[in-house]
Amino acid sequence: MSDGCKKTSRGRDVEKGKDPYEGGMDRGQMVSMAVSVASGAVLGMIISFTVNCTLVEISVNAFFAVYFGILFCLISGWMIYRVTTGEHPRPILLGSFSALVMIAGLLCFFLESNWVVSLSRGAKVPLYSILGIAVTFALLFSIIDLVNYCYGSFSSVPGKALVETETQVLLIVATATILGFLFGLVFGVLDVEDADFVNLRGALLHQERVCYPIGAVISAGAAAINQVVIVKLDVFFKLE
Repeated sequence: MSDGCKKTSRGRDVEKGKDPYEGGMDRGQMVSMAVSVASGAVLGMIISFTVNCTLVEISVNAFFAVYFGILFCLISGWMIYRVTTGEHPRPILLGSFSALVMIAGLLCFFLESNWVVSLSRGAKVPLYSILGIAVTFALLFSIIDLVNYCYGSFSSVPGKALVETETQVLLIVATATILGFLFGLVFGVLDVEDADFVNLRGALLHQERVCYPIGAVISAGAAAINQVVIVKLDVFFKLE
């Protein structure tokens, strides 16, 4: 094998500095990409369902509004602790979004107040968008933190994380922001929170029909980008 050329774990010769996808994907890369995209789409729909149900419960039930407010504050504290004590790329950015979860938790205590109830649809949309972003980020952060822990525990390299680079962190933050904003936007525009008890289920199902494709497409795209980053990192470290 010539200098400056290495063989990847998939058996392909890749010159240093060249794109591992140049010339098309091999069978292993295609399978990995398909699995990543499918998993991302399913995860996006799960997040869509969870976020929308959370927004509904916060909006129509005072008990759950207080419950989720306390829960978000606790999750935010745990996230800030994880960011400050661990080795994370972009800790300031992650800490800022963790603080946003705290703000969302505090907002939950005021959603049943008269001044919030009397707000117009246009005024409520930004409020629910902030809540949507916070809930989505908290979910993604928790899921990825759990995945990293499990991956590091069973990996041949102790402590190795599946998501650890600055690019991946930025991708997660961007995905959470876009998904959360759109979920909150749809929730506020469709006035799901103002539906009476009889029509609430129908309003939620209508919202889910809109949000499921959004969650699936955006999350699948993010998963595909993440898979490209992983492959390039795999090649880079093998060339070192």
